[in-house]
Amino acid sequence: MAKWKLKFLVLTCLFFLASNVWAEESDATSLFQIGRRLFETGDYYRAVETFSKILQAAEPDTPAVHLVRLARAQAYYGKGDLKRAWADLNAVLESGAVNGEILASGLMLRGTINLKEGRQKSAFNDFTKAINIDHANKSLKCLALTNRGIAYVNRGDLENAIRDLNRAVSIDPTSSFAYAARGLAHLRSDKIDLARRDSEKALSLSPDPSAAKIAQKILSELSVTQSSANRLALRLNEHGQIFVQVKFGRTGAPHRFLLDTGATHTVISPKLLAEISRETKVTPLGKGMVVLADGSSQSVSRYRVNNAFLFNMPLGDIEVHVFDRKTKAGLNLLGAKSLGNVTVTIDSGAKRAEIARK
Repeated sequence: MAKWKLKFLVLTCLFFLASNVWAEESDATSLFQIGRRLFETGDYYRAVETFSKILQAAEPDTPAVHLVRLARAQAYYGKGDLKRAWADLNAVLESGAVNGEILASGLMLRGTINLKEGRQKSAFNDFTKAINIDHANKSLKCLALTNRGIAYVNRGDLENAIRDLNRAVSIDPTSSFAYAARGLAHLRSDKIDLARRDSEKALSLSPDPSAAKIAQKILSELSVTQSSANRLALRLNEHGQIFVQVKFGRTGAPHRFLLDTGATHTVISPKLLAEISRETKVTPLGKGMVVLADGSSQSVSRYRVNNAFLFNMPLGDIEVHVFDRKTKAGLNLLGAKSLGNVTVTIDSGAKRAEIARK
């Protein structure tokens, strides 16, 4: 499953604060603005050099020094130098002289480094501290919640992700990034209509590249380039996967499935089975065993589900399996036995799949 990157507007916050710290034009102010432009264009090496020049001439342990050091930590992170980013962050966070927005921004960046280094517990502690810090910057509060929400999405904790992202949207209803992130959480939660709505909302808010990328990928997955009762054409994602929508009964809600022609059986969650049972006829077929990708075997309960559709293409009745024991598998999987009346042609070079009725 793809991992989505967290986003940081640390420098945006810092530039606003810097205008208050440096009340009048100075060499430090000019250098800081140069560092900002270098950072925003992705020239992290020169941004580090510029911020370092300010620090060489600055007085120690002042608000201005903490701002510049945090900016340099962000630039170090941008160029992949986590060791130096960590050193700058610790100098800021352990000084005892920072609070409010500076402290929240530093904690968010340290949380990201902790997450990147596999220290999940420390990362979530940092994110939570950043969220709970008292300050008046609504954009930063929204961003802290959005980042933790995406971190929850990446580890599969969708309930907590949506909780955080609902709070983020309520704090800043103009945040395209919060809407896009919530759209991602809804998509992973098999809430197709909500995912589409949030993605479209994100794109309507003049999104920055990070938000636009998430929203566009969601909408790309949810769309088909050609659709009829006899033929479908759709895009593969960047990992070569094919996600499709399956509904049960003509008026049933669409559900997100990974189409896997290399898998024999269709596998769904107990929760989805309960939903399907309210939409169409479900008949128990007894027990069975399936072999997983790692070679292990799992017992399943087998069911025949009436009147399935792949988008709007009829599949007829299909057999689905539900694991008898809880597993880590979080995706609904559409296997080859459910595709008996269709052919699937995959063009990996063009990242395109065509599905046609036989």
